[in-house]
Amino acid sequence: MSCPFHVEGAAKPPGSSHSEPSKSTTPTLEEIGEGEPIPQPPERWLTGNLGEINPEFSMGSLWRLADVYGPIFTLNLVKRKIVVLSSHALINEVCDEKRFEKKVAGAQEAIRVFVKNGLFTSYNEEEEWGIAHRTLLPAFGPLHVRTMFPKMTDILSQMILRWDRFGPDYRISTHDDFTRLAFDIIGLCAFNHRFNAFYSEELIPFAKQLGDVLIETGKRTSRPEIQNTLAFLSKRHMMENIHAMWKVCDDIVAERKANPRPDIDDTLNVMLNAKDPVTGKGFTDENIRYQMATFLVAGHDTSAGTMMFLFYNLLKHPEAMQKCYAEVDAVLGDRELQMEDIPKLKYIDAAMKEALRFCGPIPAFMRQAKETTIIGGKYKVTPNETLTFNLKGLHNDPAVWGPDAAEFKPERFLNGGWERLPPNSWKPFGTGVRSCIGRYLAEQEVLITMAMVLQRFVIEMADPDYELKIKSTLTIKPDEFYIKARRRPGRDHLFNFSAGAAPTPASASKTANGAGAANPNLKPFSIFYGGNSGTCKSFAEDLETNAANHGLSVPAKVQSLDDAVENLPKDHPLVIVTSSYEGLPPDNARNFVAWLETRAADPSNSELLRGVSYAVFGAGNKDWASTYHRIPKLVDELLEKLGATRLVPTGFVDVSQDIVGPLEEWKLTLFPALREAVGVTAAVKSEELQVEITQPTAPSKLAGEQLSQGLVLVNKVLAKKGLGPEKRQIDILLPPGVQYRSGDYLAIQPFNPRDSIRRVLHRFGLHPDDLVTVSGTTKEHLKSESGGPISVFELIGTRVELANPASQRQVAHLASLSSGLDADKLYSLATDAEYSVSVLAKRFSVLDLLEDFPSCKLSFASYLDMLSPLSPRQYSISSSPLAQKPLPDQQDSWSSFSISEEGADPEKSSLTATLTYDVYHSPLLSHPTTKSFHGVSSSHLASLQPGARLRCFVRKTNAPFRLPSDPSTPVIMVAAGTGIAPMRAFLQERSAIASARGGYQKSGLGPAILYYGCRDYEEDFLYKEELGNWEKEGVVKVRAAFSRRADEEKGGKTGHVDGLIWEDRGELKELIKRGAKILVCGSAGRLGRSTGEVCLRIYEEEFPDRGRRGAEEWLGRMREGRYVSDVFG
Repeated sequence: MSCPFHVEGAAKPPGSSHSEPSKSTTPTLEEIGEGEPIPQPPERWLTGNLGEINPEFSMGSLWRLADVYGPIFTLNLVKRKIVVLSSHALINEVCDEKRFEKKVAGAQEAIRVFVKNGLFTSYNEEEEWGIAHRTLLPAFGPLHVRTMFPKMTDILSQMILRWDRFGPDYRISTHDDFTRLAFDIIGLCAFNHRFNAFYSEELIPFAKQLGDVLIETGKRTSRPEIQNTLAFLSKRHMMENIHAMWKVCDDIVAERKANPRPDIDDTLNVMLNAKDPVTGKGFTDENIRYQMATFLVAGHDTSAGTMMFLFYNLLKHPEAMQKCYAEVDAVLGDRELQMEDIPKLKYIDAAMKEALRFCGPIPAFMRQAKETTIIGGKYKVTPNETLTFNLKGLHNDPAVWGPDAAEFKPERFLNGGWERLPPNSWKPFGTGVRSCIGRYLAEQEVLITMAMVLQRFVIEMADPDYELKIKSTLTIKPDEFYIKARRRPGRDHLFNFSAGAAPTPASASKTANGAGAANPNLKPFSIFYGGNSGTCKSFAEDLETNAANHGLSVPAKVQSLDDAVENLPKDHPLVIVTSSYEGLPPDNARNFVAWLETRAADPSNSELLRGVSYAVFGAGNKDWASTYHRIPKLVDELLEKLGATRLVPTGFVDVSQDIVGPLEEWKLTLFPALREAVGVTAAVKSEELQVEITQPTAPSKLAGEQLSQGLVLVNKVLAKKGLGPEKRQIDILLPPGVQYRSGDYLAIQPFNPRDSIRRVLHRFGLHPDDLVTVSGTTKEHLKSESGGPISVFELIGTRVELANPASQRQVAHLASLSSGLDADKLYSLATDAEYSVSVLAKRFSVLDLLEDFPSCKLSFASYLDMLSPLSPRQYSISSSPLAQKPLPDQQDSWSSFSISEEGADPEKSSLTATLTYDVYHSPLLSHPTTKSFHGVSSSHLASLQPGARLRCFVRKTNAPFRLPSDPSTPVIMVAAGTGIAPMRAFLQERSAIASARGGYQKSGLGPAILYYGCRDYEEDFLYKEELGNWEKEGVVKVRAAFSRRADEEKGGKTGHVDGLIWEDRGELKELIKRGAKILVCGSAGRLGRSTGEVCLRIYEEEFPDRGRRGAEEWLGRMREGRYVSDVFG
C-alpha cells in the first residue's frame, strides 16, 4: 500500500493536461447555444458593476472579486463589458492567436492621449503598428541589447555612487532612484540622450509630468464620462504636461537631425533612417515622437517596478537574498562585472522571474475574440467584450504552480523548472505578436543592477516592519518603499568607477563595524537584538543602560540583528539578544540568520569570523517545546562554526516564568567578561534611573509597529463565565487602508487594569494627572516621543507590565531596602529554596511584595526600572474581508499593512475586524482570598463600549497558516474554545466564495471538516448557529466534542477533540491522501499536543513497521506547510 500521508513539497509536474487545447475539442456555437452564464456580481441601476471597482486601485478590486467568484466572471462597467480570466486553463485558451487578438482598452487606451499610435497602444488595424514592429524588433533583440551593456553600467555607476555618498543611514526611495535609473538607461541606450536624473535631488520634470499624466489617465478610465467632462481643469493640466513631454522628444529628434550620428547604432537612428521591409515606408516625425514617448513610458515604469518588487521580495525572504549574495560573490568575487557574467547569474535570474510571477508591475492585459466563440467549454464571448487576463490569478494557479504558489520561491525556476512550465503559464511580458518588445532590455537591466548593487552593498529595509502597499498608475509598484545601502567590507575599490580615489561615504551614525563615535572614558561594545514583541529590545536596552556603570558604552546604540549582516565588529565585543517564533527568526533577525546559515554551509568560511567575540542571550517559551530557544542556540552554534569566540555561556529565559531573573543572573557573568575583553579596570559604579514628577502624548508605535486607531462597533458576550472564562466578540472598524487576510492577527495596545493602576498610585502617593519626566535610561518605552513629560496614568497604564513575577534578585533588592521582620521575610523569599515555590509559582509581582512589606523604601524611579515594557497582545481575527462588502477605498485583498491615523471615519473605512476572546478574571495566586487577577488586554477589551477607540495594528500570520492556495484542496481544522477565531474567518471566506459561485456544489471548493472542542453544548458552543448554517450549505462538516455535556441528538459527543479525530481516522486518511491541509488553533499545552499525538498514532497504526520515529519524521515534513498550528500558552 502506498503512503496516504505523502507530503507534496513542489509544484505539480506539468503534463499533457497543460497543453494548448486543440480546436477539435472546443464546442461549437451550435452545440453550446447560449452556453452557461458567466458569474457576475449583482448589478445596480444605471451604474451596473461600477460600485465594485475602486477607482484608485481597480486591479485590487478584480483580485478580490476573483477570490470570491473564481476563475471567470464578468462586469458591466457601463461604457464596456469585461470578462476577467484568472486561471491557466482559460488564459492558455485565449492566448490562441488564431481565435483571439490584443485589445487596446482601459488604461492602455486612455494613455493614447499621450503616446497615440505608438508600438504598444496602436490598434491592430493601424498601419503604424506593423511598420514599427517589423522595423524596431531587431533593435531590441538579445544580440543588440548586449551592446547596451556599457551604457547600462555607466548609468548604474551613478546610482551606486549616489547611494554610497549619502551614507548607510540615508533612506533611499526605491521609486525615485529606480525611476531615475530606468529613465537614464532608456534615454542613453535608445536615443543616446542623457537625462542626468541622478544629478538632481528632485525627479526630472519629464518623470514628474509623466507620473501626473499616468495618474490622471488612470482616473479617467474608472470615472463616469460626465465626471471626466466636468474635470476640465485636470484635463488642461494633463495636456500641458503632455505638450511639455512631446517637446522634449521633438528637441532630441531635432538635435539628432542637426548633428547626425551615423556611428551610433541606437533606436533613434533606426526610426530616422530605416524603411519597413514590407511597405517600404519609414517613420513620420510625428510617429517618432509617439514611439519615443512609448519607450519612455513602458521602458522606465515596468523596469523600475520590477526592481522594486524584486528587492522587496528578497528583503522579505532573506534566505533567497543570501543566495543572491552568494552567487554574486561566487561569479564576480571582487572584480568588475562583465557582460559574459550575466548568463552565470542563474539564481538571480530565477529570483527576477519569481518576482514577476509573485507580483509584477503589469497586473493584467487585454484580449478580444476575433469572432463570437466559446471558452472554457461553456462560456460564450463576443468581439465586443474585453477579455482581461488577471496575471495574479494565472501566476498563482495551483494547477500549474503547486500548493506553494502563494510562496516566494525562486527555486521553482531552477533545475529544469522553467523548461517544464506548461505553455502560457508565465506571462509578465504579454503574449503573442503584441508582447513586450523590450523584454531583453528590461531583463538585462535588472540582472546588471542586482549584480552591481549586491556586490557593493548590504541592502536592508529602512523600515523593517514595512509591508507591501501598492501604488497604481498604468502599472503597479510598491508604495513608500525605502531601503538603506551599507558598503560591504573590503569592497572599497569597486567604487572607483573612474580615475581618481574612491569616493568617501558620507558620515553616518554607524560605521562599517556598527560603532560610531565613542566616549573616550568608556570602552565600546555592540548590542544587537531580534524580537517582535518588544521583550528582547527591552533586555538589550537594559544592558545598554547598565553599560556605563561597568566602564562600557554602546556608541552605535541598540541595533536590530539585521543591521549586523556583514557588520560584526572585530575590534570590540558584541552581545546578541534574540528569541524564536515557532522556531523561526524574529522579523528583524531573518536576514542575519540567513546570512549565517549561508556562510556556514561553505566549509571554506570556517575562519570568516575569526576575531569576533560574542555573547548570546535567548528568550523563549517552553510551551513551544519542539522549537524552544531554537534561534538563539542556532546563532550561537553558527557564530562558533564561522570562527567567532564565545565570551560567556549562552543565557536563556523562559518568558512564561521569571522573565527578569535569568537576565540579571547572566549579567553577573557577562559584564565581568566584557570588562576583561576590552581591558576595563575602573571600579563598577551604581547609577539609577531618574524620574522627575512634573502633557502626555500617546505612543504612535508599539513593539516597533505603527499603531492605528480602531473604532469599536460591537462588543458582546458569547458565553458567560461559568465552566470557563467569559467569552466575548468585539467588532472593530479599522482605519482607511488597513488591510488583512483570513488567518492574520490584530495586535492591541493593552491597558493595565484600573485596579492595578490604583494600587501603584496609592503605594507611591501619586495622582493620575501627575506628570513625570524620565531620564538616565535608554529604555524607549519609559519616554514620550516628544521627550517631554508623561502623565503617571499613561505611564503606568500603557508602558509597563505590572503583573510579571518579581525576579529573585529583585526580591533580594527589596529586602535590602526593608527593615525588621519585612527584611527577614524578603531575604528568605529570595533564597533558592523559597523563591520558586513562594514567589514564582504564586506569581508575586513587585507591587504585591511592596504592599505586603510596607517598610520597603523603594523609590518610584527604581520601581519603574524593575518593570518590563508592556507588550502588545495579539488576537487571531475571526472575520474574513471576503465576507464584507467592498467600499470605495478598498485595496488589494492579499496585502496586509498599517497606516497611522488619528481616527477612523466610518464613511471611509473599508474593513471590520472581529476578535473572539476569553476574558481572564480570577483570584490572584499571590492573594487568592483578597485580590483578583484581571487579564491586562482581555479586561481592557471587555470594558470598551461601542464608539470607543483603541490603538492597534495588523500583524500577518506565519505564511502557511492560510487556507490552501488551491481551493479544491481538503481542509481539516482543529480548534478549541476561542481558538475557533481563525477557523470562523476561514469558514466565512469559504461561505462567501460558495455563495458567489452559485453554491458549494458549483464552487470548486474541496471538503472541510472542523473538529471543535468545547465544555458544554448549551453554555459555550460558540457560533453554533453560524456553524450549523455553514454545514447546511456544505461549506464544512462540524464535529464537536464537549468535555462536560453534549447534546448528541443535535450533534456532538462527550469527550475531547483527539477522540473524534481518532474515531474518524479512516475518513481523514483519505483526505490526507488527497493533499489535505491541517490547521490547528488552541492551547499549546493541551490541544496542540493532543492533536499532534493523535496524528502520530494514526500514522503508527497505518505503518506499524516504521514506529514512532517514522511517525515523527512524517509529522515534521507535514509541518513544513500542510500541518500548521497557531497555538498559545
